[in-house]
Amino acid sequence: MKPESLLRLALSSVFLTFMMQIAQAGLIRDTELETGLQSLAAPLVKAASFSPNSIDIRIIIDSSYNAFVAGEQVIYVHSGLLLNAQSAEEILGVIAHELGHLKAGHVPRRDAALRDAGTAGALVAIAAIALATVGAPNDAAVGVMVGGNDQAKRKMLQSFRFDEAVADELGLDYLAAAGISSAGLEQMMRRMAAQRALPENRQSQYYQTHPDSALRLGVYQDHVRQAGQYAAPLPAKAQQLMQRLITKLRAYSEPALTILHRDGGDVTADGQYSRAIAEYRRGDLQAAKTLMDQLSTAYPDDAFYHEFRGDILLSMADANAAAAAYEAALARRPESPQILVSLGRALIATNDKSRLPRAIEAISKAKDGEPKWTFVRRQLAIAYGRSGNIAAADLTLAEEAILLGDERQAVRMAKRVLARNDLVSDIRNRANDILFRFGKTTP
Repeated sequence: MKPESLLRLALSSVFLTFMMQIAQAGLIRDTELETGLQSLAAPLVKAASFSPNSIDIRIIIDSSYNAFVAGEQVIYVHSGLLLNAQSAEEILGVIAHELGHLKAGHVPRRDAALRDAGTAGALVAIAAIALATVGAPNDAAVGVMVGGNDQAKRKMLQSFRFDEAVADELGLDYLAAAGISSAGLEQMMRRMAAQRALPENRQSQYYQTHPDSALRLGVYQDHVRQAGQYAAPLPAKAQQLMQRLITKLRAYSEPALTILHRDGGDVTADGQYSRAIAEYRRGDLQAAKTLMDQLSTAYPDDAFYHEFRGDILLSMADANAAAAAYEAALARRPESPQILVSLGRALIATNDKSRLPRAIEAISKAKDGEPKWTFVRRQLAIAYGRSGNIAAADLTLAEEAILLGDERQAVRMAKRVLARNDLVSDIRNRANDILFRFGKTTP
C-alpha cells in the first residue's frame, strides 16, 4: 500500500474511533436541552458570522469536564462540564471557544498538520491523538510521539497550541460582541491551571486535551481587565433558562433517589419537573404523570412539559393520550424533529390504521429536519410497512443502511424495491440511484 493511502486509512480510522467513542460515551438527544443551549449560544453564533441555527450542540453523558468539535458544525458538550460549571457565563465561554475552533477550520487543519509531519511521523502522531481522544493522560500521548518521531511531535504540539490560542482569541471576541462576560471563562481557566500540580489521574479531561492552561489564563485575565463593560451578568431570563436546563440534565444524570431526596421539598416548577423525571426513571409512572399533569395545567404554553407528559403516557401504553400530548407540544413548537418522531411512534402504537397517514406525515417532517438521524428512518419504515406501502418501507431501510455505512445492505434493499411491479416513479428513481452509487461495491 502506498504511504499516502496508508496515511488516509489511518486518518479515517482515528476519526471512526473518535465517533465511536462519542457514541459509547452516551450521546443523548433531547429537544429541550439542545435547543435551549443553542438559543443561549445564538448571540455567539451571530458574532461568529455563522448562519442562524447552523450550529448544533449535542450533549454526551460523561462526568468529565470537556467539550470539543469533531467535524461538521457540531459542538459536543459533556454533561460533566454543564453540571460542574460555576456559572452560565462559564458554559457560554467554553462554547465560544469551540466556535472559535469551528470558525478557524481547525479540524481539517489538524488533518493537514498530520500530513505535513510526514507519513511515518504522522502515523506515530495519529496513535497519540487516538490515545488523547479516549481520555488517556496527555503525557501518554506525548510519550507515544517521543518514542516515534520527535520532529513530528514538535510539529503537532506547535499546531495544537496555535489552534488553542486562535480559538481563545476568537472566543473572547465573540463574548465581547455578544455582551457576555468573559469572567466565567477566566475562572474556569484559573481552575484548569491549578490542576498542573495534581496527579494526572486527578486532572480533568479538558485540562489534558487543552494545553498551556497557565499561559492561556493570562490572556483571559487581560481580557477581563480590559473589557470591564462586558462584565454585566446575563439577563435573568437567560439565567433562568440555563438553570432549568441544568436541573433537567441533573435529573437524568444523577441517581433518581438522590434527586427525590434532595428536591423533595422544592415546590418550584423546576423542582417538580426534576422529581417527575426521577419518578419516571425509577418506574413510578403514575407519580410522574401526576406531577406533569399539574405542570402542564399550570403552564399550558410550555411545549416541553407536554412532550415529557407524552413520554410518560407512551410508557404507560396509553398511546392515544400520548399522541394528544405530543400534538399539544407541536402546537407550541411545530418544527421539532424529536417531538414529531415521538408523535409518529405514538400514532403507530395506537394500532389504528386510520392514524398512519398522520404518523407518516410527522415522521417524514422529522426526517427532513434530521436527515442523518437513522432512528427516524427506522420509524418511518415501520409506519410505511404498517400502512402496506412495502416498497417505501424497503427504500427507507436502504437509505438507513447508507447512513449506517452498510452499502451492501442498501443495495440489497434497493434491489428488493426494484423487484416490485407496482412502483411509483419517485421510489423507482431513488432505488435506481442507490444502485448507481453503490451497486459496484456488492458482488
